[in-house]
Amino acid sequence: MTMRILSSAQACGFGPVSKLVAITPLLADGSVDFVGQDVALDFARRHSHRFHRITEGDTRRYEDVAQSLADADLVVSVMDAELVFWAARADVPVLFFDSLLGFWLTGRGSEELSARAQLVRWADPETARYVFDTLSPHERILLAHLLARRSFAQNFPGVPERIAALAEAGIDHIELCGPIVDRSALENALVLPPPERPAGLLINLGGFQNFFLDYESHNAYLDVLRRWVAELAAARPELGRILVCGGAFREPVTETHGAVEVEYAFLPQTEFLRHLAHTPLYAVPPSLTSLHESVILRRLPLLLPEQHYGHIANLRALRGTVAGDTAASLTDLGSRFTVPEDDLEGTKALDRLTRELLTDESGYRHLAQHLDARLAAYQKLTAEERHAAVDELGDLLGGDALADLLQGVDADLVTAGRAS
Repeated sequence: MTMRILSSAQACGFGPVSKLVAITPLLADGSVDFVGQDVALDFARRHSHRFHRITEGDTRRYEDVAQSLADADLVVSVMDAELVFWAARADVPVLFFDSLLGFWLTGRGSEELSARAQLVRWADPETARYVFDTLSPHERILLAHLLARRSFAQNFPGVPERIAALAEAGIDHIELCGPIVDRSALENALVLPPPERPAGLLINLGGFQNFFLDYESHNAYLDVLRRWVAELAAARPELGRILVCGGAFREPVTETHGAVEVEYAFLPQTEFLRHLAHTPLYAVPPSLTSLHESVILRRLPLLLPEQHYGHIANLRALRGTVAGDTAASLTDLGSRFTVPEDDLEGTKALDRLTRELLTDESGYRHLAQHLDARLAAYQKLTAEERHAAVDELGDLLGGDALADLLQGVDADLVTAGRAS
């Protein structure tokens, strides 16, 4: 009998929803529906073949998920704690996936979070909602792990240690896994011929949008990078073509700077991965999904400056590796770019400080020179040094294959997941 599965992903960049797209083919016995909004909805629609039905909806609103949840045998959530809340209240078992377990901040102990999980599951509706809403966004993700029947955490420095600490506190159902990426798409990219018009430099700016950043107003990072790319193109004719990809470029734009063509585009994933598999130079912010993809395709990335606070945390964990030590980072430009150690406030500060560079010529020139120097250092790496650096990242990010871990997802899990 086919399982009816309701799924969603946190709408922060393309990372969470790209993981959901990678997971759905592994649920062979399930018919997967998607509900979501913003960049998650956009990405899901571009991969509609991976879903039975796609619905626009806000998982914070019960009325947007109620009917789908009533019909569901199982919920699959990638870092969408809101859907997990409603699933727990409806007694629908949850598979929860998380790529940032080592990042989430909380001052609450495991016992308090466990007690809150029990209240969310069993208390009256008003109390359950209050208990959930008074947690920070990071704590809600941790709570979702506790509410899930099984949860999976993608490997990264700090993640094994956190899983061990939670297990010692009695929370022992969180499983460490390797890359949560679309392996079939990556493997296909490796066997496809090079693009007809290859790029001398491929830049990936990802989905960009999150809880604060957007394409229209909090977007200074995009403007600063576009200025640098234009200058780079004019100064480096040997690059031939620069391809800049990201969710912000739904309407493709082509510019010519000197002898170099620069194209801004939101490519289909298969086409983007084909470019990535063959590009000689690849630049991307320190996004974990992008890191995993580049390692599997054996393309060492030049890490671009941080878009948000999470990228600061990611880069810190990568220091000491070749990728981390060759990265371009705002935090390397002096105390001016010191931001609060907080996801929201740190991201707001990064956006404000980056926006100042649009009118501060000396500040912008400092950043541009830093980017030029990092790109030059990256290009000087020999083929052997790049291969070794990719292996170094692979050792840091590896883990059990998700396909193997999910082999037990079947009707027995659904039956065992429901409370008696």
